[in-house]
Formats: sequence, C-alpha cells, structure tokens
Amino acid sequence: MYAPGNALTPFFPKRGSDPIFQKEDIMIKPAQILLIIHFLLAAILAGCFQDSPAGSDRDQDRCGTVAADALAGIEANGLTIIESVTAEGATGYLAVDGNGKKFLILQGSAEAMGYQMGYLMAEGVYRMTKEFTGGVIKSLSGIDPVKTKILFDYIISEGLVSCKNALPSIPGYLQEEMAGVARGASDRGYEVTFDDVLLLNEGIDALFAMIMTGVLPSLAGKGELPAEVQAEIENNSDTIEMDGDAVRFLKADPFVLGCNEFVISGNATADGGVYHGRDFMFPTAHIYQDVACMAVYLPDNGLPFTCVTAPGFVGQTTGINSQGLSMGMDVVMGTGTRSTPGMCCLLVMRDIVQNCPGLDTAVARMKTQDRGVSWLYILGDDEYSDTYTNGIVIEEGMSADSSGEEINGPDTLRAWQEYLLAPWINLLDNTLPERGIMTRTQDWIYPEEFQDIGFAITLPDGSRTLGLYFPEQIESWSDLVMATNHYIIPRMAFTSMDPWISLVRDTTDSEWRYGELYKILEQEYGTIDFDTARDIIDFLNPNCVYGDLEYYEKGGEIEGHHAVFDNTGLVLEGLFGYYGSDPSQKTPWARVELGSFLE
Repeated sequence: MYAPGNALTPFFPKRGSDPIFQKEDIMIKPAQILLIIHFLLAAILAGCFQDSPAGSDRDQDRCGTVAADALAGIEANGLTIIESVTAEGATGYLAVDGNGKKFLILQGSAEAMGYQMGYLMAEGVYRMTKEFTGGVIKSLSGIDPVKTKILFDYIISEGLVSCKNALPSIPGYLQEEMAGVARGASDRGYEVTFDDVLLLNEGIDALFAMIMTGVLPSLAGKGELPAEVQAEIENNSDTIEMDGDAVRFLKADPFVLGCNEFVISGNATADGGVYHGRDFMFPTAHIYQDVACMAVYLPDNGLPFTCVTAPGFVGQTTGINSQGLSMGMDVVMGTGTRSTPGMCCLLVMRDIVQNCPGLDTAVARMKTQDRGVSWLYILGDDEYSDTYTNGIVIEEGMSADSSGEEINGPDTLRAWQEYLLAPWINLLDNTLPERGIMTRTQDWIYPEEFQDIGFAITLPDGSRTLGLYFPEQIESWSDLVMATNHYIIPRMAFTSMDPWISLVRDTTDSEWRYGELYKILEQEYGTIDFDTARDIIDFLNPNCVYGDLEYYEKGGEIEGHHAVFDNTGLVLEGLFGYYGSDPSQKTPWARVELGSFLE
C-alpha cells in the first residue's frame, strides 16, 4: 500500500558523487571483503523472506503530588459521565465527548486506578487480553495460530515465562495496578487474570527478545523442546527453524510496529511553543481501533498525566504529564537486545511520565531502569534543558547484558563481525552509551566521519536493506528533532548490522517515512502552530491535507493512533478508530486539556 523510495537514492541529494567508500583513511583489508560477500549472499538467500507477512519494588524518586480536581476537568473538557466506580475511597469515571469518544479519568492509588479501568471498561480489557494479545503475536512472529496451533500456544506460553522472569525489574506499584485491572474486570463478570494483563503489557518486549536473540526462556540453551512442538517446527520450516539451540522466526515482521515522531520548538514554530507529534503505528488485531480511548491519570503519588491508551494497558505508548513532559517510543532492531526483556517499553514510559518533571530527570531515571530490548524513545519538554534542549531521541539498547556489563554498541556484535567492521568502528569517537542510552538532541550534529560511507543492498521487492549502512540525519535545525524506526547515531547503528537483524529490520520503509515527514516539516518550518503540527503528524492519513501517500486505505482501521502534544499548553489530541471514507468525512480527534484537571 505504501510507496517507499529507493534506499540507495533517497529524495535528498548526496553530498558527493565519489564511489561508495569515500573516506581516504579507510583501508579495506581482505577480511573486510568477506563482509561484503557475506551481505551479498544474505541478500541472495533472503528470497525466503520476501513473502513474509507483514519485582521487587525499588526506591522511587517521587517528585511529589499535584492537586487535581477530576469533576472540574471533566466539565471543562465538555465530557459527559456515563459511569463511575469507587475503589479504596477514590472514584474513577468513564465519560464521552460530543463525538462519542471514550475517556477514562482514574484517581487514587495504583491498585485503585487499575481497578477503575478494569471495572469501567471490562469488556475492552477482556478483548485486549484474550484476543488482541494473540493477534499481535501472530502479526509479529509470522506464526499462524490455526495452521500451527501447538507451536503458537507454545510461543505464547514462553512469552509469559519471559514476562514473569521480568517481574523483579518492574516497580511494585505497576504490578499492583495490573492486579487491580484484573480484579476490576473480574468483578464485572469478565474472567481476566494478572497473567493476562502482564502478558498484554510486557509481551511485546518478551517476544522481541525471543526474535532478536533466538532464546526461548524455558530452554536457555540447555532444555529440549516438547516433541509435539519439535514436530510442528519440522513441518513448518518456512516459518520457524532451530539453529542449534537458537530458534529463528523466519517470517517475523517486527515492523508491523512502526512509528513517526518529531519535537519542534523555537524558530520552527509560529508562536515559540513546543509541539510533539506522535504517529503510533500498531497492529489492531481488529480490536484496538474499537476500544482505544483517552485517559487522564490523577495518582496519589507522582504527577497527573494524560494519554491515548486502550483498556488493559498499564504501561503507555503516548502521554504527557502536568509538567509538560511528553513521551513516546519507536521500535528499532538491534543486537543491543538480550534474552531477558527486563522492564518493557510501555512500563518504562509510564514510570517516567508519572515520575519525572523534565528531560534531565527522565534520562536519569531511565538509566536506573533494567531494560533488555532495543527501542527509540522520543521526549519533548516545554522547559528548555541546557543538556537536552526541548526534545530528544533516546537511541538505546539493553541497560546491561546478562552478565551485568554495559554495552558500547559494536561489542554486541559477534567477534568476527567486530573484526570485519573494525575500519569503520575505528571512526567512532569516545562517546559511549551510559546504561545503554545515547541521546540525539534538537541541536545534535551528524558526525562527518560517517557521511556518505558504506554500502547498501535493497532486496528486489524493496522490503529490506542489507549492508554496511549508516542512515544519516536529515534535519539540521537546532530546534527540531525527528525519528522513525532506525538508529542514526553511528555507534548504535552498528548494532543493526548483524545479518540476521538486517533480514528482519526494515530500513527502507523507515527511511522513506523519515524523508516524507521531513519534507513537510521543511515546508512548514517557522509557521507551525498546534493545528499545523497535528496536520503534519497526520501525514500518512489517506485524507491528509498534504495529499494521500497511499499508505493506508480510506475508511480502513487506524492502525494504532496519531497524536499531537502542546507541551506548553498541556494539551493532547488523539486520532483513533477508522479513517474517513474521504476528506469531507474525516474522523474527529479526541482532546484533553490536562490543565483543567489541575487545581
């Protein structure tokens, strides 16, 4: 449905016309030639991929509480209450706006807020935990639950084992909230367990850990597969295979989760505001689009925040707090992933948005979290940080490997890969990740040493780009930063150069979206206000004001949601449900003015 550009000839001009390897100080040894041959062979052999379907509680540096008034906020936002429930002395509300979009307003302790969500949207919680989770795992893994039911059920059970192993990394208050969700839904007559809610929240990272490392938690290199599972693997060798002790998901498609984001401020805007655009691309399993909603959290401990969410999610994908800090995450493939997922991306974000007033505290808190899977996190802040400006892209990998050692990027590759890549690794400066984290601020400058070097091979169907390839940053203003689904910091980009990672990542589509988003931002630079920022992040909407890029179908499901933040005004708007059938039938955005909930 989309029309990605050629990864070797992006829309923006190259800085030179010399051969691919342009740096005079790079001497390619014969061993490096083997690397090129290796990637060429990988491209040839990749034909089989071209038909692929798409804890314990830790001390928490609480930043205090902010007084809130739920009923005043509901009235000021023009919402109508349709139901309420009280748990532990705190009342939660389910309300709707004039377009019928649902809003949750949750208050009190973590367990109370979980109970309120579970009770008020019990059917949605049930559908998300019982149907949506399996649908997403099917989309990500490429395993058919009908054709290979035994194998599919086994992978889900392994995912749950991985999620339970991650519990020591998850703050206790988030575990309490997950338990509250299950209890609230069950009290409403829907049988939902803590394990169901845990798998919904932690399961994506658990599955990514299995796909990227090939390690099933019950085996851990020393167990044996059940005979019936082994038989299904042997009978479906085009879908999954065993490579020694490792399992390879041959039809895995992690990029059914994509994302596009930007944070702009200063001269990029018409009014000096800070705006964060977030396009959360997510498989719906034909459920998410019908149950997604807006939510306002007014917790006893921590900061009030609002988000676009779905019933059952305790972790969040898109949110902004009362101090003007906004956050989202984008999937990225890299060897900076270990077999134990640690704290998943959804809970990482939830923990930060609820507890951090600004970028400095957000980055510091992330460094304390135990994370095991590679992600990009994009954060905006209405307060300028001398260290992080008004917006950052955190390009990260695991906080530490299985032995507790921190990574430097290329050291996550296998030894022979590091050797072959040594001439390019030696171009890196001495800046290292801290707890797996590197940051790209609005004023970050792409290093000259990595401009126009390397080689890339695009598969004939345009679905994958293989090779020694460094996607460059396009934006050069000091008040704008963007991200889609690929690393840009060269040290982190090395982690995407493992041949297996190259075969399951999709830089072609990611860079095409990055380029298309940039073109619109460049066109509107200096004139962007909230409404314009909303139009820009809506660029893949088939009814977009900038024209139809033919990525999605008119009238079809919105896969995930689109969102825009006014960090200064504490406003969040979200688009979810279905695209309109034509530009005159656009789906309305839902809106929360968080400030009206604050006393």
